[in-house]
Amino acid sequence: MFRSLLVFSFGLGLAWGVVQASEEGRGVLSQRPSAASGGAQVIFSGDFDGTPGLWASGLDGLNLRKVVPISNGVPMGSLSEPSWSPDGQQVAYSAYDGTVWDVWVMRSDGAYPTRLTSGARNNSRPSWSPDASKIVFVSDRDGTKDVWLMNRDGSGQRKVVTSPEQENDPSFSPAGDKIVFSRTTTDAASIMSVRLDGSGLVAVTSGPYKDWEPAWGAPGIVFTSNRDGSGSWKLWKVRPDGSGLSRIGDVAGHDPSWLPDGTILFTDESMVSKALAAVSVLDPTTGVKRVVADVQGYFTPVDIRPGRVPNGINPASRGKIAVAILSSAKLDAPRAVVQSTLTFGRTGSEQTHYACSKTFRDVSGDGRPDFICRFWLRGAGFKADSTYGVLRFDDVNGNPYEGRDAVSIVPTDDPEDLHH
Repeated sequence: MFRSLLVFSFGLGLAWGVVQASEEGRGVLSQRPSAASGGAQVIFSGDFDGTPGLWASGLDGLNLRKVVPISNGVPMGSLSEPSWSPDGQQVAYSAYDGTVWDVWVMRSDGAYPTRLTSGARNNSRPSWSPDASKIVFVSDRDGTKDVWLMNRDGSGQRKVVTSPEQENDPSFSPAGDKIVFSRTTTDAASIMSVRLDGSGLVAVTSGPYKDWEPAWGAPGIVFTSNRDGSGSWKLWKVRPDGSGLSRIGDVAGHDPSWLPDGTILFTDESMVSKALAAVSVLDPTTGVKRVVADVQGYFTPVDIRPGRVPNGINPASRGKIAVAILSSAKLDAPRAVVQSTLTFGRTGSEQTHYACSKTFRDVSGDGRPDFICRFWLRGAGFKADSTYGVLRFDDVNGNPYEGRDAVSIVPTDDPEDLHH
C-alpha cells in the first residue's frame, strides 16, 4: 500500500468528488492539475495554508501563487477541481458553500467569479470543450451522479447520460464530438464514451477493476486504475476503441491529462518527501518524471535576515545566515519547532541547520516571540537564478511546515554571516 493512501469518496458531503488524505498521513496535497493552453502554466488544488484552494505556477515550478476568487467582496471557501479553458481566458472550478458543491468560472487571475450551477444538489468536476464553448460536469440532482453538459455561461444545462450507476470525471474528445467518463458500479469502474447527444454509448474498458479519471488527448485516453494488483492506482492508457491497453511507467498517481508535447501532467503520489501528493509531469516514452509543484508543508511566515532587505546571499560563502520563523495565532514557533527537522536552502531539503538562538525576540512586531535559527550557506544549493529560499520543519505534533522568503544572489559575503 503506497504511503500517502489517497482515497476517493463517492458519497455526498464535504468530500463529494474530491480526493482526500486519509488519517494515516499528515501533510499537504497538490492535486487535480490542469494546464493552460500551450502548457506553460498549471493550476491545481492545494491546502498549503490550511484551506483547500486553487494555486498556480509555471510548469517549471516557478511563480507559485494562490488564485483567490472574490465573491461579493469575500474570498470564497473550499475550492477544488480547476480546469483551465483552452482559450486561456477562464478557469472552471468546484466550490463548496458548506452544504453542496457547485461549478463556478472565473478569470485566470481570480477576477469575476460566476456561479454556473445552483440548487440543493452537488455539481462538480467541470471540464471544457476544445473550443471553450461548453463545459461538461457531474451532477447528482436526479439522485445519482450523472454526466451533464452546459454552455460556458451556464445556460442550456442538460443531462447527457442517465443510468442507475455513478458517473464521474468527464472530459471531451480532441474533436469535441464525444465525452469520455468513468462509470462506477458496486465492485468495478469502467471507462465509457458517448456522443454529446447521449447516443453511441460504448465501454472502452471492462473487467473487475476500477478505472477512473479518463482524459482524452491525441495519443489516446489516459486514466488511473488498480489493474496491476499492486494496491495503488497507476497511470494507464488505451485507444478510444479499447485497443492498446497498457500501463504507463510505474508511478502511483491520479488526475492524468495530456500536455501538448505528449507528456502527462498528473497528481503524483510516489513522492519521497513530506508532501502527501505533488504535481508532476511524466514522459510516457522514457518514464522520466519531473516534479512541478512539491510544496511539503503548511505555509508559515519566515524572515531571511530578519529585519533587513534585500536578502543578499553569496552561494560560496562559508558563513551562517539567520532565518526567523515567525510565530502566529496558530504556531508558537519557539515551543513548536522541532530543531532536528529544520532544513533550509534553494529547494528546502538541504541539511544546513547550524543552531537556534536560546533567547527569543519579536521580529515581526506583533507581540509574539519569534524563533531565530542559523544555517550554513555552503551546501544550501543557491544558484545564480535563485529568487527565494525555502525553510522546512516539523512541529511537535508531527505536522510539516514550509516557509519561503525572497533572496538575491550576490558575489560577496555579508559580514553578519561570518561573525556567528
